[in-house]
Amino acid sequence: MQISNIKYLYTPNSERVMTKFHYELTWSNGDKSTFRIEDAESNRHYEDILKWVADGNTITDDGGE
Repeated sequence: MQISNIKYLYTPNSERVMTKFHYELTWSNGDKSTFRIEDAESNRHYEDILKWVADGNTITDDGGE
């Protein structure tokens, strides 16, 4: 299965400032996966994300809106 989109998901921190906290991956079949950014290197999909970006794709970042 291939990644079709990656998006940052934001969560308010303790000061209620929106902070990048998760990645949301959308797969070619429409399924979605999320995982915490701080756990990214231990996640099996992290290498897929690095390759996807290296191939010229961009992670969607709406600034938490």
